[in-house]
Amino acid sequence: MTDDRRLDLHTHSLASDGRLSPADLVRYAREQGLAGIGLTDHDTTDGLDEAEAAGRDLDLIVVPGVELSSTIGNREAHVLGYFIDRENEKFRAALDDFVAQRHERVDRIILKLRENGVNVDRDRVLANAGRGSIGRPAVGWTLIEMGLATDMADAFNRYLSVGKPGYVPRQKLDPEAAVEIIRAAGGAPVLAHPFSTGDPEGMAKRLKAAGLVGFETWYGEYSPERRGELLAIARANDLIPTGGSDFHAPGFKSGRELGSVPGIPWETLDRLHAAAESIRVA
Repeated sequence: MTDDRRLDLHTHSLASDGRLSPADLVRYAREQGLAGIGLTDHDTTDGLDEAEAAGRDLDLIVVPGVELSSTIGNREAHVLGYFIDRENEKFRAALDDFVAQRHERVDRIILKLRENGVNVDRDRVLANAGRGSIGRPAVGWTLIEMGLATDMADAFNRYLSVGKPGYVPRQKLDPEAAVEIIRAAGGAPVLAHPFSTGDPEGMAKRLKAAGLVGFETWYGEYSPERRGELLAIARANDLIPTGGSDFHAPGFKSGRELGSVPGIPWETLDRLHAAAESIRVA
C-alpha cells in the first residue's frame, strides 16, 4: 500500500531569507495540499515555534530543521539538519556566530556593488531581510525592486554569483564541521542540493565518514535524470534519500515552488526521525 501524503522537506521562511512568515508558510503548504514540511531556515531556528504552532492548528507536520552553509573552495556544501534540539547551547552559540558573519558578508557585498556603480541602500536590504538571518537573497530582492534584475536568478547571475560585481565569499566552514554541529544538537545531517558541491559522489563518501545520514535526491531544480543519479549515489552509500523544493517565495526561482517535487516517500520522514533518535542516544 502506498502512502500518497505529500512532503516538502526543504523550505525557508521570513526567519531567514524566505518571504512568508512561518505561520503563513504552513498555511500556504496546506493550501498546496501538503501533509508535512521541513522548515530549514539558514543558520536560524527562530521560526520553528511559530511554524509548529500553526502546524498543530492546521494538522500539518512541521519537521524542525536548519540549513548550515559550508564551503569547499569556491563551491558550496549546504548541510540540512532535521529533528534538531534547538535549545542545545553549543548549537545556539554556533548559530549566533553564523548570523554575525552573515551581516558582515552583506555589508561587504553592498560595498562591492557600490564600488561597481550599483548604489544599493543598506536600509532597504535590511528591510528585505525582515526579521530573519540576512543573506544574498535580501540583496537580490533589493536589486529586483531597483529594476536591476528581473527575478532572483537574474540578480544572482548578474551581481551575486562567483565572479560577479557583488560576490563576496563566505567565511570558511568545512562541511564536516557543519555535520558535527548538527549531530551535536541531536539532529540528522543531510547534504542539500549535492550538485552544488561539484562532486556529489565524492562528497557522499567524504561526509558519510563524518556522520552524514541523508542525501537530498529529489531537489526542486534538478531534472529527473539528475535525481536518478543522486538516488543511485544515496543507495550506494547507505544514505537516506530526501527531497524538497528549497522554497523561498512564490516565483522565487524556476523549479522551487512549494510542493513541486513529486515522489518523496513518507518513509523518508520516519527514517530521518529514527536516525536523529539514534544520534541522540549514541
